[in-house]
Amino acid sequence: MPKKMDAERTLVDRYMPEWHFRERHWIAVDAPRDEVMRAAREMTWREAPVARFLFRFTRSTLSADGRVMDDFAKGGETVLELSDDELVYGGISSQEGPLTLERPMAEVFAPYAEPGCTKAVFTMRYANGILSTETRILATDEATRRRFGRYWKAIRIPSGIVRLSFLSAVKRRVDMPAKR
Repeated sequence: MPKKMDAERTLVDRYMPEWHFRERHWIAVDAPRDEVMRAAREMTWREAPVARFLFRFTRSTLSADGRVMDDFAKGGETVLELSDDELVYGGISSQEGPLTLERPMAEVFAPYAEPGCTKAVFTMRYANGILSTETRILATDEATRRRFGRYWKAIRIPSGIVRLSFLSAVKRRVDMPAKR
């Protein structure tokens, strides 16, 4: 049975109000929202070296000076919604890999339910002095949920390290703008 969203609704809840697996991380950042979200959008892989190292095992084409969020967006194919305080990216995969869809991901994502797939969302959000990331995964059937659960046990800790690396990179970028 999927888990349900918390009482506070965010943009990600439009796309995945229920999930099987979730990971959240946060860091306090004392800066104006626009500055924090700009730093999140402009963060590079060089600024998040631990994340860059761990992503090398899955994506070999990351440029040190490439923007992390641009790589997540993949030319806009995985962008679900971008607002002044929340960035939401999503993707759908089968055992063969990421699905290529004929319509924009934002239109297809929420209702998609073909068996044998997993839907994943990643967010970065700034509210009340807290910058947070959240990753949610929903399997479209029970066999896929069990299979993904085994994978999740192996990647959950490295995934969390990646998210913490992103949060720290954004905070450093905001805290030390003159050194960029």
